[in-house]
Amino acid sequence: MKLITCCSFKGGAGKTTALMGLCSAFAAQGKTVALFEADENRPLTAWMQNAVESDAWDERCAVFVADELSLLEEAYLRAEANGFDYALADTHGGSSELNNTIIASSEFLLVPTMLTPLDIDEALATYRYIVELLVAENLHAHTAVLQQRVPIGRATTSQRAAADVLSVLPQFSMPMYERDAFAAMKKRGMLHLTLANMKANPTMRLMVRNYETALGEIEALGAFVAAMLEA
Repeated sequence: MKLITCCSFKGGAGKTTALMGLCSAFAAQGKTVALFEADENRPLTAWMQNAVESDAWDERCAVFVADELSLLEEAYLRAEANGFDYALADTHGGSSELNNTIIASSEFLLVPTMLTPLDIDEALATYRYIVELLVAENLHAHTAVLQQRVPIGRATTSQRAAADVLSVLPQFSMPMYERDAFAAMKKRGMLHLTLANMKANPTMRLMVRNYETALGEIEALGAFVAAMLEA
């Protein structure tokens, strides 16, 4: 089982959205996914509940509450015993022993950020914290920055400058664009199943293309993460 963590010390950076997208991408490929919820606000539990109500939850995935060290250890053992292909961890804001344990146990660490000066500063601080922790513990993990909510059209001068600052760090070449499909995941459920439901409903036909594009983009991110882990 490969542990992948979306990590940001700033709320609203898009880590939960990235994690939900990755989960959908892996599930669409037939993989089983354990979701470790270390955020005490329980966004993944709410996502699962909304998805079940919308008939857009993949039973190959499961949410494990892991907002305490003992719960994290229990969740990891249960998920590993059940043979999950991937575990995705959603950290809470700030530094803590729980976050440190998750970071140190991860094989891939994804740092999402929006292209604003404040978000960039927080992403750089998070990335620096991750690297210093791994070095101090003599550990290795793949790391990458993921740009979030990037305009589909032309970026502003400020956004281009922010992207230039990030260019010195490893990052996924394709950002998560500012698409309705990504913004609506929390309420509608898993992307691939929402798309399947739309295709079966003639009144939703106009939205299908947007969701197909979004699913293709997030599947590319999943393929990138999987390839890095295999390498």
